[in-house]
Amino acid sequence: MKRLTIPTRTDWKTRVEKKGLVWHSDGGEEGWNEESVYYLEPAEVKKLCDAAGEVAKLLHDVAQHVVQKKLWSLLGIQPHEAELVKASWERREWSLHGRFDFLFDTQGNPKLLEYNSETALSLVETAVIQKHWLADVMPEQTQFNQLEESLVQAWQESGIRQIHCAWRPRHSEVEGSVRYMTQLIRRAGIQATMMALHRVGWNSRLKKFVDHDGTPITHCFKIYPWAWMLREPFAKQIPESNCAFIEPLWRLILGSKGVLCVLAEMFPDHPSILACHNSPERLGLTFVSKPLFGHEGHNVEIYRDGNLMETRNGDYADEAKVYQAFVESPRYDGHLPQFGVWMVQNKPVAIGIRESRRSIITGNSAFVPHAIKTV
Repeated sequence: MKRLTIPTRTDWKTRVEKKGLVWHSDGGEEGWNEESVYYLEPAEVKKLCDAAGEVAKLLHDVAQHVVQKKLWSLLGIQPHEAELVKASWERREWSLHGRFDFLFDTQGNPKLLEYNSETALSLVETAVIQKHWLADVMPEQTQFNQLEESLVQAWQESGIRQIHCAWRPRHSEVEGSVRYMTQLIRRAGIQATMMALHRVGWNSRLKKFVDHDGTPITHCFKIYPWAWMLREPFAKQIPESNCAFIEPLWRLILGSKGVLCVLAEMFPDHPSILACHNSPERLGLTFVSKPLFGHEGHNVEIYRDGNLMETRNGDYADEAKVYQAFVESPRYDGHLPQFGVWMVQNKPVAIGIRESRRSIITGNSAFVPHAIKTV
């Protein structure tokens, strides 16, 4: 793998905004970086895809184990929530997509950091922006990126005829991601209605969630974590509403960082799975602390030789944590690349890369396009 420095397109901001990436400079940092490209070997792409495919299968066994053994407290799931999650799992409710995050270790082996099972972002950057960048800048090269096509096909095969797409306002990336997914849903021939999540109403006569026009919501795509939704006032209506959510409730099992502990306990010898526990003692003095339901690096802490080396503030400081082995990972021109492997219907379909000069990758870390070396 190489990190190459290349000229940017002079009008890159206009170009990416026309393709839907309007949050490229949110937070005062440029979240899209086309001054560089990661040039991957085909074998490295294969390693990432093989690891993601294998772990996806293992997580199915992990979810079944959690349900059977009632390991809800380890995952931070409350007893009244557990019944809803269990019922969703037993119904095998339809699931669409997610994103694994990997680092390569110093031997070139992909190591799983976590799974974004219901709020996977960088969707637009992966599926659209880096693909158009490649066509403009390196048209002779290839890229591992069938995300858009795979999503359209999955929606076409879902059997869904009508769906509402909801988001919480005041988060431009979430709204932009929902807008993009709505476009794909419509391309698949499904009727789609966009709406703000707080506009969802309840019809007590029909016992249905309804939109602002009173139309029943039978299916709802949302980028809003179940850990938050289940604490909303309307959560008590979810069981009787018969509304199918995408992602479904059982994905809360995989959305908790606690699932990393179960994964490590069940499959400790898998080369991509890091040791992970609900207390740090078994990891010695070097480890990473993560909140159970944290997002985008918030409140992650890295300890080396017993000293706190790096942390990021956030909203999850008081939340229960898991403790994961630290990955020694090579840097490129001082940057640490994190590899997101996108899964659609449990198949790896695309890679998206974020990088940082720090060791904690966040939602504001720059997304860098990739190309694959041709043999």
